[in-house]
Amino acid sequence: MATAPDYKNIPHSHRLPVAHRDVQRTLTKLSRQSLISLAQQWLSKKNRDFCTPFLLGDRNEAEAEDDLNEELYEPAQSHEELLETYKELAARKGGRREVLDRILEGDWRTGVSMYMLATAEIQYLLDHPNALRWTARRLTRIPSARSAVTDMEVTNDSDHLPRFQAQTFMSNLARELTPLMKAHYLITRIKTSPMTILRVYIHDSPYSNETSLALDSSTADSAKAVFFVWPSGSPFVYSSLATHTGQVVGDEGRHLRDIVQQAIPKAFSRPSARYQLTSTNFTTKSLDALLTYRGPGKSNGAAGGWSIFQDHSFSQNALDFITTQKSDEQHKERRPKTLANTSAKVGPGRPKRALDSTETPESKRRREVAQGRFGTSAQPDDGQGLERFEVRIDDPFPAPPNNPAEPDVETSRTSAQPSNRGRRGRPSILDRTAEETEQLQNDQGWVPNVRIAFTGTHVFAGIRQLVEEGIVDGEKMPGWMTGEAAVTIGAVREGRIRAKDGVPGT
Repeated sequence: MATAPDYKNIPHSHRLPVAHRDVQRTLTKLSRQSLISLAQQWLSKKNRDFCTPFLLGDRNEAEAEDDLNEELYEPAQSHEELLETYKELAARKGGRREVLDRILEGDWRTGVSMYMLATAEIQYLLDHPNALRWTARRLTRIPSARSAVTDMEVTNDSDHLPRFQAQTFMSNLARELTPLMKAHYLITRIKTSPMTILRVYIHDSPYSNETSLALDSSTADSAKAVFFVWPSGSPFVYSSLATHTGQVVGDEGRHLRDIVQQAIPKAFSRPSARYQLTSTNFTTKSLDALLTYRGPGKSNGAAGGWSIFQDHSFSQNALDFITTQKSDEQHKERRPKTLANTSAKVGPGRPKRALDSTETPESKRRREVAQGRFGTSAQPDDGQGLERFEVRIDDPFPAPPNNPAEPDVETSRTSAQPSNRGRRGRPSILDRTAEETEQLQNDQGWVPNVRIAFTGTHVFAGIRQLVEEGIVDGEKMPGWMTGEAAVTIGAVREGRIRAKDGVPGT
């Protein structure tokens, strides 16, 4: 008998078999400590309704006789007894496989609930902050005739941000997505970081029962999760379309994920205020870098040398130059006295000679220039590295000094066209649009299609090191090479990242 399609969301209590692909792939990546912590979280009183383990009372007499000689893990009599078992596992050393086998083959042998799978994926995300690639988007209000249009990039006022009430937001989001797909939702606030994570498990099926969930399809897009992160007190939203590193998302799966992403601002909207997600041209794999460049209080894009003002690097007001100058002079006056007193001390044995500084005046000068251009940012060990930074140069090619004549029109038009020959895959954001091509054709000079890409574990820390070594001239270096635009992709014109509607990189 065929089952009619339903219009319900997937509840927390629905279970997946322990041999399901998503269950095996998620739990096998967790460490021993994370598995024990998750098991204790599942056994807490508030989660027992949708994380029910297999206890001794759940086994009937027939199963007891058949499994008496085969089962490796004796079922516990109560939740409290099972919780004590995992506390004992946490107190002693052991392997990860020991805890994993006990969870899958013993205490939760009947299946892993959707809530358990969601918390396991979030735990892996917290253990490995660089596991996924994130894209930062800005939640902006759609201007209307009734409300005045304000520059959303230069203001730090939070009046334009919608009220985030979790229950209301989840209800609105489910109302937008339920007619299109079946999904499981879990939103949680992270205690160790100023952010809130939303996980949406997409199930491309007209049914939301356990039988439909248990079907392990061979395609990679049948059921996947999408992550969204909201930094506290920030207008930005981080989104990741892949659930693990190296996952290839097909067109159908990407379309479903785009539907979820488009429903996010609709869930925030109300009759008096409509919102949308706008691009910020910032993509990275580091959550710490996202919180640095697009986190709380970072909506003005104060990066690079301006980071000294946002990180409060001074003991007093950074704009109080008189006080700063006096404190520096007092520090210089105290320093010789301290050195003199140290050398005058009498101690046993031969007095030690101070080590000669190997830093030359030129290297000291370069280090000070790098300090002024980069400020407190771009440190090799700050954990805020960007893996890729790509720009397109839109400046006209300099004319020869002996031939100031204008270049041929046909050459200019040909070079202004986007050159996509030899490029495979999806089109790049840096590909010139028809409007940009027409604008370049109207400008004087020949504008070649030049792109510069910096790649590495920490791009701007590497550029800072090149400045300190004298390979790059820190005084003549343009500002976009210091990361002050706070973008990972953009177009450069006259030495600056081009901005559209106050947003750099667009």
